[in-house]
Amino acid sequence: MDKGKKLGNSNVVGKPDKIYMDLREIIQEHAIRYLPAKSLCRFKAVCRGWKLQISSPFFEHSQSFAFRSLSGFFCQSSDGSISFIPLDPMAYGIPDPNLKFLPEPVDLLASSHGLLCCRGRTNEKAYYICNPVNQRWKKLPNPEANHGQNTSVVLVFEPSLLDFLADYKLICAFPSTDFDCAYEFEIYSSLENSWKISSEIYFGEKGRILKGGGFHLNGFVYWLVNNHVIGFDLKKNRVKVIPCYGMYGTRTLGSVDRKLCVSHRKGCELSIYVLSNEYANTMHMGSESKTWELKKFMLYSNADTGNNAANDCEVNLLSVRSDVIVYPKGKNFLSYDLRTKETTNVSTKEEFNRNSVYVPYVNSLVWL
Repeated sequence: MDKGKKLGNSNVVGKPDKIYMDLREIIQEHAIRYLPAKSLCRFKAVCRGWKLQISSPFFEHSQSFAFRSLSGFFCQSSDGSISFIPLDPMAYGIPDPNLKFLPEPVDLLASSHGLLCCRGRTNEKAYYICNPVNQRWKKLPNPEANHGQNTSVVLVFEPSLLDFLADYKLICAFPSTDFDCAYEFEIYSSLENSWKISSEIYFGEKGRILKGGGFHLNGFVYWLVNNHVIGFDLKKNRVKVIPCYGMYGTRTLGSVDRKLCVSHRKGCELSIYVLSNEYANTMHMGSESKTWELKKFMLYSNADTGNNAANDCEVNLLSVRSDVIVYPKGKNFLSYDLRTKETTNVSTKEEFNRNSVYVPYVNSLVWL
């Protein structure tokens, strides 16, 4: 190149501008939908175009499908007050964590991919489905059966790119009034806006289905019952029973690598039983196949327990989903990554209380 020759500036200036514009469009069109609702609400202030896009029904639908990370927990104390505990206060949040937008005081029951299920505290005991982010809610029609006080509820919502309206189901396992030591099932469908009592009845042991222990995975709803896990097939309306002998103490249902697991924590030791072959008990005598595969982890060292964790040996795990475990240690909340083996302290003013109810929540824009 000649030293005395000046470079033209048309290509030199044009390329960086084009790259910058392309990157901005990529972020706007393909990246921000993977962000939680609180972050997106802040990004509305970037420019008018972003505000219009984030506020559009199509984007809200797309975000509810793309973002599925655990964001925090709704907490209800023994006095009925409700609050929200974000895993990351900068990223996750709720405009009204007390749920005052609902028409009456409620009890927390369950959640699924951004939707929250509550039950009214008045005599009617009505069920409500809501999204606390946009404060949209729906009061469900009264069920056909009397669910009583010992019902166990699981909300099932699987976001789909093809369904713009939230298609969800509410599965209630309630004590049978016709048979002793039996549970019946009633399912609400949002598509039909009606309840239907299943013909299936679970005849179990005297121990009732554990309250708040329901978990949905791969088309089944699972509950812990003493030494068994019962699964309700949502398509076939059938009940199956999976034995889980040898698992003692306070247990929590969850999933690891899209497989059902039963987890138990004793102090710093975490035991996760992953379902490997539910038909192992039907195999021949010499088979080495096992129903559950045991995995053990050390959440922290014994020297790191401190005074606060002296009495938390048999406390429930708050969440066992994907690769992250959330658990209390003393009055604090911690998260443990199963892959990196790293523990993170959840920064919150809330203190753990054994008598409180904790419901996992995903910060989603899903529209009811």
